[in-house]
Amino acid sequence: RRSRVAEHTAYEEKLIGELKARGIPTAGVIAARPAADTTVDTTVEGFPALLFERIPGAVQQRPEYPLAEVGAALAAIHRVQMEHPPALETSFSFDDTCLIWLPVFESQAQQPNLEDEIAQAFVALAPLAERCFAGENRATWFARSPSVHNHGDVTPKNFIVGAAGEARFFDFNNAFYGPRMADVIDGAFEFSLAEKYIHLADFGRFDALIEHYSAANPLTPAERADLPAWIALIGVIKFAKEVRVLLERPKENLRRTRALAIADFVVQRVGKA
Repeated sequence: RRSRVAEHTAYEEKLIGELKARGIPTAGVIAARPAADTTVDTTVEGFPALLFERIPGAVQQRPEYPLAEVGAALAAIHRVQMEHPPALETSFSFDDTCLIWLPVFESQAQQPNLEDEIAQAFVALAPLAERCFAGENRATWFARSPSVHNHGDVTPKNFIVGAAGEARFFDFNNAFYGPRMADVIDGAFEFSLAEKYIHLADFGRFDALIEHYSAANPLTPAERADLPAWIALIGVIKFAKEVRVLLERPKENLRRTRALAIADFVVQRVGKA
């Protein structure tokens, strides 16, 4: 919501500062304006801007991914917060995301003239999505997973191996407060889908990333029991996001392929569960 961009920018800056203070390597924020200087503009096209440190290294957007390092780096972001919770606001919540995108899924499913494959995917996902609509269901899953400030966009493009070999996540532009499983499952999807290299998608990476994460910051038995619910919830949200772009740009083949891959995996995986 654009009305909260400035608030979220301030939240992002504070979160990065708290993480770096706890030893998490990431791109720090560079102060762009001395306190006494009110002439320097720190906005871009009217929106607040942050200036980040440059991280020497390589972003590996194309598979194969160093999943052990990815899982350990994400686990570290969460673990330091679980051990030493930062004093940050929690008003940017994961349930806000759910309350935006679950209704979008419902409205998209009613769209006339959907492509056949997309329409069939909606039909297959609908029973799984219905479980996610009930707030009491989500509240149960959330309560069974430790809440932290999530990265919010755990993708290959936001992961870099530094020149000295440090594994880092950067770009907390989508950060929010909520159950850590939101980050874990979102990352498992994204590293499986391989971003624009969709022809190299491999859902064999899904569980591998979860296990590498858990080796560094173990999942609880309750989180493992809720894994099908989390796959359904995150999958439905991600599917709706892809379809939103597809409806705006019908020739967007990457979005179509990603949407169908997400739906197929969710239905097969949760159905088996």
